[in-house]
Amino acid sequence: MTTSPKEALRASLLNARRERTSEQRADDNAAWCSGVRELLTPAMRIAAYHPLGTEPGGPNFVDTVAQLCTEVYLPISGANGELLWTLYTGPQAMHPGALGIAEPVGQRHSSEILAQLDLILAPAMAVSESGMRLGKGAGYYDRALTPLPTGRPPVVALVHSSEVRDVPFDEHDRPVDGVLTERGMRWL
Repeated sequence: MTTSPKEALRASLLNARRERTSEQRADDNAAWCSGVRELLTPAMRIAAYHPLGTEPGGPNFVDTVAQLCTEVYLPISGANGELLWTLYTGPQAMHPGALGIAEPVGQRHSSEILAQLDLILAPAMAVSESGMRLGKGAGYYDRALTPLPTGRPPVVALVHSSEVRDVPFDEHDRPVDGVLTERGMRWL
């Protein structure tokens, strides 16, 4: 079986993330939490994500973001590769979802809610200098972001600084507007 360039790159990046020590992960996660403190304001309504495994942000990410904003919506894996969004009300309202991912309990909204928010923080495996985002391959975020006008609201992907690099992309892939690495925020 032939591996596509995207699949090969994802595997390489995931392997590199897994090889990081627990100390490196803790330092990087603290840096991403510090970075969102500089990016977010108390009046903002945003969408974020609950980091899994080696995803940028770590276990304190959602609560850090929630302390900095008025509202934080987290994704829920819906049918047919669709993301639904629910307002985060605290760790007590998180339960394992259909894919075993911690998801908030509450009213579910379609991705149309994203157009009403001030910022979207999105996970990524890599981001190019031109803003092309490489996700995990299921297309959830591309489907959620495609209907939105470019830059409204701005989408910021979180990756390691070593993951800002050329990435293969397809016509359906949605670019992001900025990248937050463990070294800081940069608009693209």
